[in-house]
Amino acid sequence: MPCNWKLPNDFFDDYYEMIDATINDWFGVDCELVFIEKTEVIDNNIYPNIPDNRSVNINRRKRDQQKRGNVTIKEIEVKQNFKAKIYWDSKYWTKLGGDIVTPETGIQTIFFAEDLDRVLRAKYLIAHKGIANELEYKFTKFGEPVMTGFGNKRYCICFWERSS
Repeated sequence: MPCNWKLPNDFFDDYYEMIDATINDWFGVDCELVFIEKTEVIDNNIYPNIPDNRSVNINRRKRDQQKRGNVTIKEIEVKQNFKAKIYWDSKYWTKLGGDIVTPETGIQTIFFAEDLDRVLRAKYLIAHKGIANELEYKFTKFGEPVMTGFGNKRYCICFWERSS
């Protein structure tokens, strides 16, 4: 026999209000997303200090500066604030179905879907900016973020693994 009852509209309003409060006020912590931006610096020096890269595999080398012709390309880290709930212990993680194998030093974050684009573009996350002076926890994405919540449109879950 099919279920013909319908949830009242204010149910979803109350649900979103409570989950928003858990992220914004109660359990959410300030974090930083770190992005890499490449900038070009015109270099007119006759004797540059940066060696030329005359290789086919120029992009595989890990350097923060590269020289091409008379232009030096420099990578700069840009940090942006990010608010999320962080679960450090895997027994409290939201279950997404199936067996998810994650590293022992992994975390799970729950954040607003409006930040999804920034999370996808970020190189890494600095968890809990408030204690970054004592100990800086850096994490890289472990898999792709997943939409969650009623309607799968307002919140996202992402797994991260500890990086050095």
